[in-house]
Amino acid sequence: MVIMSSLVSARCLDDLRENYRSCGDEPPSYTALILKAVAAVIRKHPELNRAIIGPPFFKRIVKFKNFDINVAVEKNLPNIPGHAYAPTIRDIDKKELWEISKELKFYAQCDEQSDRHFALYMSILRYVPWPFAEAILNIPTWFPSLWAKHRGGGCWVNAPSKSGADLVFTIWPWPVTFSFGIVKVRPFIVDDNVVAEPTIPLLMVFDRRLMGGGHAGRIFAEFRRLIEEADF
Repeated sequence: MVIMSSLVSARCLDDLRENYRSCGDEPPSYTALILKAVAAVIRKHPELNRAIIGPPFFKRIVKFKNFDINVAVEKNLPNIPGHAYAPTIRDIDKKELWEISKELKFYAQCDEQSDRHFALYMSILRYVPWPFAEAILNIPTWFPSLWAKHRGGGCWVNAPSKSGADLVFTIWPWPVTFSFGIVKVRPFIVDDNVVAEPTIPLLMVFDRRLMGGGHAGRIFAEFRRLIEEADF
């Protein structure tokens, strides 16, 4: 796995959110904005929407057609406060920003009665001994249909640092991870001058077996541009 990171201006993102407020609407969350940008990048670079799936010695590259992206949602599980639950947001390319924000809010507040996938996840954690639970949770890495059902496509989005740290570097089971850090005012260079600018740290982690570093770097540059210009 290879990690790329960059710090970009969040002024256009904030202006976009402020436009929603000025119209009397609830502004989209930063996570919704990142998800929409990732969907735009996947549309332009469908090679991102792939994963290496299959049992040992029979693994192959699988390409996904739908724009389904998993996203990290913080949950307080027994003995694991702040544990990440990873629901799938389906067909993001067809959804408006407010729809994505609404879905994210639902998953942040859902419980075992309102979300059957979360109920299944909790049942595995609660009742299955850990070696078997780990095996069950890894079954999607063997079967493309189960991967698409439980892990979406080739990309996922998380923001483990939005609660405080500027940026967190980590590796997840998905072939490509788009992550972002806390949005705040930092020293930033604008027109050769150091100014106080709202900024957002961005990160992309990718599987080197699926693409080369140069190609991934150009994709990351496109993702950075979309975020910096709020151009989806």
